Amino acid sequence: MKLAIGNSVAVKPGTIDPDFDVDISGWRGRIEEIDREFVLIRWDSPTLKQMPKKLIIDCENENLDWEVMNLYKNDVEITTERDSKTDTAKMAMQIKLQIMGDPLLNDDDDDDDD
Repeated sequence: MKLAIGNSVAVKPGTIDPDFDVDISGWRGRIEEIDREFVLIRWDSPTLKQMPKKLIIDCENENLDWEVMNLYKNDVEITTERDSKTDTAKMAMQIKLQIMGDPLLNDDDDDDDD
C-alpha cells in the first residue's frame, strides 16, 4: 500500500532517531507531509506518553519539535490507528505542562540584563 497523508505508520525495527541516536523502533504516528524521500510523522498519544522525558527536554533545549519527526519513507510501514488526533493533542499539551519549570529545561528568559 502506498503511503498517504493521514496514514497511521509504525517505525520499522532498528530505526534510530537521527538527532539523538535513540532507538525509535515501533514508535507510531500519522503522516502529515510526504516528499520524494521523507515523511513527516506526528507521533500518536501512546508514543508521546512513552517518550523518554530526557529526549523531550533535549529536543526543547535544541529547539526541535518532539511531537513530529522526518524519517525516510522506507523507515516506516502502514499500521492501524490507535488513537484520535484529539487524543494526540491532549497528550502533547499534558506533556508540555509537565515539563514546564523542569530544572533540565534551558531557561530562555535572561534575567541577568536587569
